[in-house]
Amino acid sequence: MTYSSYRTLVETLAEEGSTTGLEQTDERIAFTKLNLQRMKRVEKQFAMLPEMATLLQKHQPHWRWLLLVESWCGDGAQTIPAIASIAQSVPTIELLIVPRDENQSLMNSCLTNGSRAIPKLICENHHTGERLFTWGPRPAAIQEKLVQYKAENPGATHEEYMTQVHGWYAKDRSAALQQDLLALMEQILEPAQVV
Repeated sequence: MTYSSYRTLVETLAEEGSTTGLEQTDERIAFTKLNLQRMKRVEKQFAMLPEMATLLQKHQPHWRWLLLVESWCGDGAQTIPAIASIAQSVPTIELLIVPRDENQSLMNSCLTNGSRAIPKLICENHHTGERLFTWGPRPAAIQEKLVQYKAENPGATHEEYMTQVHGWYAKDRSAALQQDLLALMEQILEPAQVV
């Protein structure tokens, strides 16, 4: 589905007290409601890095982006609106939101350390279907902070970890995500210039 369709779906699920995916738990339903607010914040705050805009405008790549996610995924809520804004800035990039649990073979083709971690962005050549890169489930800079925080706070709970992660996302304002994507795009679009 398009980002617009996905956004409408999340709003509907939040209103109805439901969620996407196979597990309809109270926790995941609550995360879907919270994630709608996170998505709205990212939409309002997102600003594309000038170097990203320049690269995309220069090359106008013909890509299909498949973005595996579920509405309860906190990392997804923090990154999908930014990814959608980037895709919308270039008419030759098609973004499709793909529910993970309904597309297990696609998800299994791009596992993260053996797990079905989401969100996962798959960039394909729109004409040939060749997979050019994958990204996800979290910006490298934020993941590094989490690894360090876990090492320094071995007794912290999962909730405490996630509070830290979402705080970092709020302060970062999609910059780490864009740096990750920019590096991947440069490898494809300007490989001779990448050092």
